[in-house]
Amino acid sequence: MNKNKILLCIIIVLLLSGCTSLGMRSIPVDTLKAKYTNEYSHFIDIDGTIIHIRDEGKKNGPVLLLIHGVCSSLHTWDGWVAILKDHFRIIRFDIPGFGLSGQIPSKNYTPEYSVHLLNKSIEHMGIKKLSIAGNSLGGFIAWKFAVKHPDKVEKLILIDSVGYPQEMPWLLKFSTNIFVRPFARVGMPRYFINKAVHEVYGDQSKVTDDTVDRYFELSQKEGNRSAWIDVFLVMKDYSRRKDLSKGITDLQCPIMVMWGTKDIWIPYTTEFPKWQKDLPHALFKVYEGAGHIPMEEIPEQTAKDAYEFLTGKKFFTAMQ
Repeated sequence: MNKNKILLCIIIVLLLSGCTSLGMRSIPVDTLKAKYTNEYSHFIDIDGTIIHIRDEGKKNGPVLLLIHGVCSSLHTWDGWVAILKDHFRIIRFDIPGFGLSGQIPSKNYTPEYSVHLLNKSIEHMGIKKLSIAGNSLGGFIAWKFAVKHPDKVEKLILIDSVGYPQEMPWLLKFSTNIFVRPFARVGMPRYFINKAVHEVYGDQSKVTDDTVDRYFELSQKEGNRSAWIDVFLVMKDYSRRKDLSKGITDLQCPIMVMWGTKDIWIPYTTEFPKWQKDLPHALFKVYEGAGHIPMEEIPEQTAKDAYEFLTGKKFFTAMQ
């Protein structure tokens, strides 16, 4: 019996057992907002899509936009914000369909439409120029935005970013299986979320119950589970496209590429060298032992490197 059949059997058993951790119950939006928003949170309506945004830090400082990855939320950047907020105006948002943002009414979850929503959001906030850091799917959106709007991007940080055709991570591949898909749209078991979170961390000791709770609870927002599948299906399609990387070599702004050596979702050994080849003038940072989300796993080191790249100044001098 292959892995997909085993996991499908697990889902069926959980459905029949009525397991409380199955993830079929929606958590009220107000409950999630009470726990996962703060005084910097606000919601904007862009073409009918409600987007959760946090705007904080140095009011008149250079703008740094942070874009999270698949299955995540803006909270993945908490460590960076704590370290960098005195030096930048930091804006971060939940990608529609994730976190506390709403779903896209048209169900258009293509990266091109994500770039459109991002541009409209920036215009809504009156921002003319900014630097962007993006992780995974967020990195894909970031560099696609930089290709489309080069005049608006000062510097770009890509962290374990989507960029080239590859095998889908197991959660995305399994959830989009034609037989599993209907179940996945209504239920995302905590078992799967827990497994996925442990996979994207290199150091398992850093995965806390609170971290898994956050990922799981935000997946339980009404509509999110079905939106996840819509996003996964788009990613499944794009991951097979030979022209997926089109535009990378056209990037003109200064670029830093960060990668964790224990990334198994976008493997360091096979994917990192492609970025090195196509962006010979970029600055590359490798984090030994870190996984797919080094900005969340090791925020102190990655935020320091980001600061020095973005400002051209030594981090320890800024802290004095």
